[in-house]
Amino acid sequence: MLFKNKKLLVGLIIIIAIIAVFWQINSQRKEKTNSGFRNECLKENEEASYEIKEKKRSLGDSEAVATIFIKDKNMNIIKRSFKIDNVWRVADPIEIHKCGVYVIRLFNYDPNKTKQDVGYRDEIWRYNYGGNGTSFVLLSEKTKEFISYYSPIFRVSPDEKYIVLEKGYLGQEDYSLVIKDLKTKENVFVLSANSISKKYPNIVGVFDLLNWSDDNRYFWGSISEGAYVNGYFRIDTQNWKTDIFEAPDGAMGGSDLNINTGYLTIQPGQVWTGFSDIEEELKAQYKKEGKKSSLYIYNLFTKEKLLVAETEEPLWWFEAKWISDTELEYKMPNGEKRIYKLK
Repeated sequence: MLFKNKKLLVGLIIIIAIIAVFWQINSQRKEKTNSGFRNECLKENEEASYEIKEKKRSLGDSEAVATIFIKDKNMNIIKRSFKIDNVWRVADPIEIHKCGVYVIRLFNYDPNKTKQDVGYRDEIWRYNYGGNGTSFVLLSEKTKEFISYYSPIFRVSPDEKYIVLEKGYLGQEDYSLVIKDLKTKENVFVLSANSISKKYPNIVGVFDLLNWSDDNRYFWGSISEGAYVNGYFRIDTQNWKTDIFEAPDGAMGGSDLNINTGYLTIQPGQVWTGFSDIEEELKAQYKKEGKKSSLYIYNLFTKEKLLVAETEEPLWWFEAKWISDTELEYKMPNGEKRIYKLK
């Protein structure tokens, strides 16, 4: 009887031990999930940033490694990080959002060759904050010949519902902006350059992707030739209606558009040549003629134009940037930064 009780006791101890081990493993899993290692999205007290470093395998290398940092905002410490290899160092290769990191990556890339071998491709990838990534869209590839499906630029909506891509190039019949659903990867809207120029002959040029409105409803972009902007457009994702606005005199590539109010910074008479010696000659000529540099804000909806600042310095670029919906920061020739408040 004692022997049987001992066997029963040992059995109970083993069962309890197994349950304890299982509970501990499950608790560790929950702890990892709660700490964000398995969560797809950032928590309320977290924010993400990134750092890009060249691989430096050759001169002019386009390939880099990105490190994504997840920070605890309350404690002001880096909680964790992960690396993404083969990042293409184009103008905007990475976008950080609450539930994902979107990045352009290169594969089978040879930095010592201008023309890549068969097998080369570049893609947009999506990573969650556990460091797990998946390919989202193929931008271009080299098979028998090089095929470009989309340009290496994109904009993801703040709610991560849509992504905007540029298809083709100016002069092609199908040159257009394409908006895809991020979940289904299906095209939900296409805006062709030809459809705009047929209705607005003065608005011709390349698409420039600007930004999404804070409420995710509108996407804004511009159409430009070199440094000069010919027009702006706004796409409404609720009904896919597109508003087209002809750009006023003084709209440049560096003009800042407040996408919430429609106010645009402009400098009428501004000239950009790309050559410093030519610009110095123009400045000297304009000084003799008594020309000034003026900064205005222009409302695309109402066509209202308000003077913000002036200077005797010809061809001065004010570097005006909206810091809020009602505050515009700009720089004077003496280096002083000023704030204009919109009433």
